[in-house]
Amino acid sequence: MSEDLRVKKTTAALKDAFREMARNTRYHDITVQALTKKANVNRKTFYLHYDSIDDFADTFVDELADQLINIIVVRPMSKTLSEPGIIFDKIFDFFEQSRDFYTFMITSAEYSFLSRKVESKVSASLAAAIGESYRISSADAFISSSFMIRNTMMLFRLRINSDVNMSRDEFKDRIIRLDQSGLKTFLSKNNSL
Repeated sequence: MSEDLRVKKTTAALKDAFREMARNTRYHDITVQALTKKANVNRKTFYLHYDSIDDFADTFVDELADQLINIIVVRPMSKTLSEPGIIFDKIFDFFEQSRDFYTFMITSAEYSFLSRKVESKVSASLAAAIGESYRISSADAFISSSFMIRNTMMLFRLRINSDVNMSRDEFKDRIIRLDQSGLKTFLSKNNSL
């Protein structure tokens, strides 16, 4: 039990240090030595749990992807998609409440590869959920899910980076219209299970 607590404290210290370093340091300039020094963690301890900085950074990808999946895939997709905007509201609220590192991660050009990994993981889970609710091929389910996730994340980036200035309702309207128009040829009531 005390071992588990130590692991949690070590992981938290490393994550806090990484978040702080990421703001001012290019990703490829973050070394295990610099990270562990900032976190006040022994390098050997780091290597007990992670193979590399890339392996460690994937913990953020997994964490964010899992949280988004839990928001998006909570009930059959045919029901979720029949209520336009329900996913938007939940994702918008999530990013409003956790604007710190996750927002930085999805908007930073330097860390965009992490955002793409999140998009990929969430798209795969959403594709599975779509496949369970609609009679469509796995390719069409993946295309649909990727379309929704990429568009939503892209529009969030535009808004967060102040490339577009619009109210929450205007923003929500754009996402709903974009998703509905793009998905209507793939997902219809006729092929809902």
